[in-house]
Amino acid sequence: MTTLTAPLHLSRLHLSERHRHASRDLSSPYALHQTLRWAFPGAGQDDAPLPDGERLLWRQDVTLNPQTGEFTPTILVQSVTPPDWGALNARDPAYLTEWDVRTLDLTPALTSGRLLHFRLHANVTVRRQDETGRSARHGLHTPAEQLAWLDRQGGRAGFDVLGADITRAGRTRTRKGRQLITLHTVTFEGALRVTDPVALERAVREGLGHAKSLGCGLLSLAP
Repeated sequence: MTTLTAPLHLSRLHLSERHRHASRDLSSPYALHQTLRWAFPGAGQDDAPLPDGERLLWRQDVTLNPQTGEFTPTILVQSVTPPDWGALNARDPAYLTEWDVRTLDLTPALTSGRLLHFRLHANVTVRRQDETGRSARHGLHTPAEQLAWLDRQGGRAGFDVLGADITRAGRTRTRKGRQLITLHTVTFEGALRVTDPVALERAVREGLGHAKSLGCGLLSLAP
């Protein structure tokens, strides 16, 4: 069982948009998650679990390539287990154009009262009952509802939101077999104050909200 003090591994991946499988995965969160599993021991086999204690979180960002001046997709992956991206690339040559991995120690940053910058891409939903009593998840569509959702998450996860911008919002659809899944996603960026370091570290490790395996929930922190 992984303890909260264990280090995390943060990977930054660049996928080749010309690669057939990489192009498919960039448009399908479910397919991308299944591919990322190949970098972890024993998890590349169909229906095999991730290593014990692993909570694989990831987010698709867009970054500016200083050499070409073009914006390119970047995948940020957070894991407890050290990943082997070379094994993934050996299985599917040229899938990745480059990658780097660094160790992330949360303990020094997470002190009560500290101010931190954050980024979060989340599936922003609430559970509601209809007139028949059936319960289902519903997306939150207005900025006021979305920011209120973030405040509630912070109250449970050990931080106060000091200010946040919505940099991207919309719906993402992906297929899991024959099932069509719709995600109501929002990307938040802003500043927070740490109120409970233990709760916040747990939130960083486990993610916030739902659809974590589909590229949602990874909370990134920086000074």
